[in-house]
Parts: sequence; C-alpha cells; structure tokens
Amino acid sequence: MGTDRNDYGRSVIQQSDGKLIMAGYTATTTGDDFSLIRLNADGSLDTSFGTGGKLIIPVGTGTDQANRMIQQSDGKLVVAGNSFNGTNYVFSLIRLDAHGTFDTGFGTGGKLLVSAETSSDYGRSVIQQSDGKLVVAGFRSNGTNEDFSLIRLNTNGNLDTGFGTGGKLLIPIGTGTDQAHSVIQQSDGKLVVAGYSNSGNDDFSLIRLDANGSLDTSFGTGGKRSVPVGTFVDQARSVIQQSDGKLVVAGYSDNGTNTDFSLIRLNANGDLDTGFGTGGKLTIPIGTGHDYGESLIQQSDGKLVVAGRSDNGTNYDFGLIRLNVNGNLDTSFGTGGKLSLPIGTSNDQNYSVIQQADGKLVVTGYSNKLAETDFSLIRLNL
Repeated sequence: MGTDRNDYGRSVIQQSDGKLIMAGYTATTTGDDFSLIRLNADGSLDTSFGTGGKLIIPVGTGTDQANRMIQQSDGKLVVAGNSFNGTNYVFSLIRLDAHGTFDTGFGTGGKLLVSAETSSDYGRSVIQQSDGKLVVAGFRSNGTNEDFSLIRLNTNGNLDTGFGTGGKLLIPIGTGTDQAHSVIQQSDGKLVVAGYSNSGNDDFSLIRLDANGSLDTSFGTGGKRSVPVGTFVDQARSVIQQSDGKLVVAGYSDNGTNTDFSLIRLNANGDLDTGFGTGGKLTIPIGTGHDYGESLIQQSDGKLVVAGRSDNGTNYDFGLIRLNVNGNLDTSFGTGGKLSLPIGTSNDQNYSVIQQADGKLVVTGYSNKLAETDFSLIRLNL
C-alpha cells in the first residue's frame, strides 16, 4: 500500500453493489495493522472508500493481523484476526459500515479485543450466524500445546454468555497441537469447525457443536472427528457444507516427498463419503513440489474449487483446481482441471477464493515484487 510496507492479503468478499473488498494486514518497521482495499468492478481502486480506496487500521498496542472478513446481512463489514495487547495475542475484530467508517455501536469505537487471560488466542475464521451473532474460531496457545478456541458475540460485540463458558470455548482434540482454521454454520444451525490436530502426526480434524457450544455427540466420536489423509502431515484449512448437506474439507497433505492439495468429504454423521475420491479422500498435486490448499468453495453449479499456492520449481504461484461433484478433476478448467498462475516476480501466495454474482471467480492473496509484498488478485472466467 505504500513505500517501506509489505501487504499481506488474506480474504475477499463481493458487496451487493458488485464492488470487491480485500482484507489482510500491512507490515511496517513499527508493526502490523489491519488493512483493506475496495475495488470497482474493473479492478480500479474505489476512491470513495478510506483514503484513495485504502484503509490501514491499528487495533491493539502492537501487531494486528487480520485473517478473515465477512459482510453481515445488514451490509456492515467484520474483519477478524489477532492482536498483541502488550502481554499476549488475543482475538481481535473491527466492524465498519459499508463505506469503511467505524461502527461505533460495536465494541469500543468499532474495535474489539477479547482476552485469553494468560494464554494467546489466534483468530483464523469468522461467520455471522443466522440469528445475527458472530462466531470467531482459531486456536489458543498456552506455551506447551494448542487447542481449538472459539468465542461467540452478540450483535453489539459483547460476549454471548449462553455459549460455552462466558462466551468462550476451548476444545482439545489430540494430544499435542490442535489448530482451528475454518468455521461454518450448517443449515440446521449447528457449528462445524475444521483444522488439524496432532497425536503423533497432523490429521484433518473437525468438531460439531450444538447451538449452546456443547459437542454434538451424533458426529464422529463424541462430537470430534480426526482423519489421516496422507502419510505424515495433513492440515485442513477450509470447510464448507454442500447443498446436499455433506461436508467437504480442504487443505494439504504430505505424500512422502512433498505436499499436495487434499480434500475429504463426510456424510452428516462424520463418516467418510466413499463416493468421493478414494474412500472419501482425495490428494492432487499441481506443481513440481509443495502445493498448499487454503480456500474452498462450491460453485453455483455444484462444482468444487480449491485455491492455494503451488511450487513451480523456483517459487510459488497461485494454484487452483476444480472438481466435479464426484471428486474427479473438471477437465474443462485450466489444464486437466488444474491452474497455476504467476502474478509477481517471486512468490505468490493465495488464501481466498469466491464466486462473484456473475459467476466469475476472484482469487486473492499476496505477491512478491522486488523487495515488496503487495495485495494481489486475479479474476477468472468460468
């Protein structure tokens, strides 16, 4: 966004007027701050938003890193991540009106920090429930290991005391590191949280919660489900519920030499859907080295798109795959269902994909060019 700054794009939405807003964080020599840009339909900066189409927002007293953004049903923008409060990292959020002005009815002047007391919380995903409440998911680190961590907020930003303990929830999955990276609300109102857990190796892991935050014991084992996919490291980054109710989880898995895009599909009870891939699992290499899946959507026609980054042998490019509903690569997309796109002159890292109202795909992240890192976007025809 400017000289002596590096910008890391993490999330994108399309507003109802067709404009695109991208959120992430901007790093300077004095620390990181939440940052946003808004673009017109042609990709030019919308100068009616912030300063020349850009916003840089300090939230805590030190590092502020935004990881996910949503637009509420009333049009307001919520950006969530984590901030340093002088002692540790805490969940942090801002809420803006549709034009980028702070919503002073949320938190303190539009900003909110939620303390984890003596530990650190890292926010990775945010949703608005059908009742208007906000849920933030991520993980808590106590210095020894990490557990799934969630909060639920009322519309004014106050903790919802009917959820978990005082609005907060901490859930261990494995015996070591457990990190949540994606949360959704199912059509029946239950919450599904996906990430990975470690009990020797990293595995895809999910929990499903009832409305009050209690584990849904009809899912997996006591509300928890861990699934090994590759031979060593399996880390889930994104979960969706398909239009038929099944759950699809995407991320990446180790194949013994490097990492590939990987997915699993689950039936409503958490069992693997054996009609998808091989026994409900799928691994797909894109480049010649490591490939990392980060974001998953289901298109309006039912096809699945996974976006992330792919090693071209020298550096990383934006990488995508598109799948038919049975998990087979859609050969009408890219080359045999795969697409690798260089943006800058060095590493390109993609973290978010959406489908616009007109059907086109928008893929966002950040790219290195010379000594700078900048927000980067591409838009694709179907």
